[in-house]
Amino acid sequence: MRQLAADLGLAPGTVARAYRELEAAELIRTRRGAGSRVAAPPAEAKHPDPDQLATLAWGFTSAARARGAGNEAILTAVQKALN
Repeated sequence: MRQLAADLGLAPGTVARAYRELEAAELIRTRRGAGSRVAAPPAEAKHPDPDQLATLAWGFTSAARARGAGNEAILTAVQKALN
């Protein structure tokens, strides 16, 4: 996490929080000593928690801003990811 934080220009606590949020949203699984892996999709569809989605969006926008992206570039990236 420290290396990722340094690469993104973020505080290690920010990266740790993003990982916790991804785990809470069941998007990744983390095992001590084995690292983090993308989780298998859930068997049944769940309605996303708006607060979790906002936290995930905040993490992305913070990382994008740290790389110098403005609002338009961020919106374009999100729109591209949705298509």
